[in-house]
Amino acid sequence: MEMALNRWRGKVALVTGASSGIGRSIAVDFGDLGLKVAVAGRRETELKAVAAEITQAGGEALVLAGDQAEPATNLRFFHDLRACWGGVDVLVNSAGARGGSSVLGASLAELQAGFNVNVLAATLCMREAVADMRGRSGGTIINLSSMTGHRLLPGTPGPYAATKHALRILTDGLRAELAAEKLPIKLALLSPGMVDTPWHSQPGGVLAKNGTFPYEPLQPADIVAAVRYILAAPPHVQIGDIQLRSTGQPF
Repeated sequence: MEMALNRWRGKVALVTGASSGIGRSIAVDFGDLGLKVAVAGRRETELKAVAAEITQAGGEALVLAGDQAEPATNLRFFHDLRACWGGVDVLVNSAGARGGSSVLGASLAELQAGFNVNVLAATLCMREAVADMRGRSGGTIINLSSMTGHRLLPGTPGPYAATKHALRILTDGLRAELAAEKLPIKLALLSPGMVDTPWHSQPGGVLAKNGTFPYEPLQPADIVAAVRYILAAPPHVQIGDIQLRSTGQPF
């Protein structure tokens, strides 16, 4: 796998939601692989710390701070990245928002924010990434979804699951469009179960409510391994969807 990953050395990646959790782990690993990594998110201080880790790992880093709930922010990210490195070869859509704890209880603003970040921002980034990749020998887009994008369990926030269902279908739709145009761009959906990240410490999260996980969760490193698997696949192999959860997760 290491030899297969060497072809990404010196390439340009954009990782959204890179200030913590899964996005942060993927971004730092890209630095270890020798990529130029643009890290995007709302918290500039945390992003600068991630950028320092990427540089220390052997990569190059660019900090892109802003709220992806605003469509213009996503376009600015790509404008700044192109000005620095000319365009993107790898996009990882890892940014996420809860979008409210329930259909009946969420405010309109919460619902809107969830769809703006999880669906609209991801779609805008995919479109801009494809525009960059058209003139290149290929590229890879990886969308971070969730097991909730495939089924809804009691206690799972409906608005969040709805955004992940939407992202799954949009991924399928774009993949078909790319194939119809015979573009050598890969599009993968990565759907993990529960992962040990700060996401679960926010209000309404598992750790915030119970203080502990109900079973052993996945670790961000497990998601990184899946991303490496996608990138290491031969150029003619399209990995459509990876669903993964810990052996302790019963559903």
